[in-house]
Amino acid sequence: MGKLRFQTLREKVAEEIRLKILNQELTPGMRIIEQELSDELGVSRGPIREALRQLEQEGMIEYTRNIGCSVREVTRQDVYETYLLRSSYEILAVRLFDAQFTDEEIARMEEAVELMKSLTIENYSNVVAYGCMLHAVIIEKAGLARLTKAWCDLEYGEIFSCNAGYTDKMSVIKRQYPIHKELVEVIKTRDVEKICKAISEHYMLTVKRLETDRKDVQAEKQDGQ
Repeated sequence: MGKLRFQTLREKVAEEIRLKILNQELTPGMRIIEQELSDELGVSRGPIREALRQLEQEGMIEYTRNIGCSVREVTRQDVYETYLLRSSYEILAVRLFDAQFTDEEIARMEEAVELMKSLTIENYSNVVAYGCMLHAVIIEKAGLARLTKAWCDLEYGEIFSCNAGYTDKMSVIKRQYPIHKELVEVIKTRDVEKICKAISEHYMLTVKRLETDRKDVQAEKQDGQ
């Protein structure tokens, strides 16, 4: 079970907006209306503005003068950069503690993998939660607060990857179990080099898939002309 943590009102609002983006209730390019969010969430516009500023810093939304905030268009470069950094942090962590995962830590990762079997369209928001639950075991093992924070600050990259060109949620869901199961099997070897290679390939697999999807879309457009 993951640790419970205190959240400020701003953080709670930011989390609600992230979920709306993940669930595609707010789609790339869509304008975000503060008053509508205020009415829906039952909070004043102050926490809404604070949450939007936080999400702007994270790169999930963008502000345009005289227009306001809108959901940022997700690019392959966005996913590549966030995944490159996240994988680098995890690889650093693995090297720092020499991949000496305990049986209890591996069991926690396997628990997250098993939860992925229960993913459905209805609980699609758990796609990010279960993935982070697994990867957090790796990063937190190093015991470095700043490293963990830097990694957590890139959590929105998971939402990017789920929304970058994907409209079929089920295809995202079906990939979660096998790719994470494969990663955990490598982690069980406690072989530093094998694990670091697997982490890098795990993250870059999504980037490569996005490039393939982009080329497929371009080919379809050309065939349709």
